[in-house]
Amino acid sequence: MSLTTNYGKEVSSIIDIIEDKKGQDIKVYDMRGKSPFFDYSIVCTGSSSRNIEAIATDIKKSLENIRNVKGLDECNWVLIDSGDIIISIFSKDAREYYQLDSFYEGVNNHDDEEF
Repeated sequence: MSLTTNYGKEVSSIIDIIEDKKGQDIKVYDMRGKSPFFDYSIVCTGSSSRNIEAIATDIKKSLENIRNVKGLDECNWVLIDSGDIIISIFSKDAREYYQLDSFYEGVNNHDDEEF
């Protein structure tokens, strides 16, 4: 089953960038019908602040519609808002601390896919 079939080209493109930059523990949460603000949330972990910055920079270059980017100064949790897709790039410690995956899993009742 292709990611393009499941989520469309834009989400698949973001996943490809994260994988190319060696992002880890990539999860896509389908929020269609569950959030009035966005359709998908993509969460991943970077291995270092430099890796997190590289992932975020390449994602920013690939997207046409970026509303906001937060956290690039610290590179502990970078949040990219591209309208229908929200991308969170965490350090390992920040991902454990904020437990965003637990939130989405609760909202989705385990409807997410792991790559």
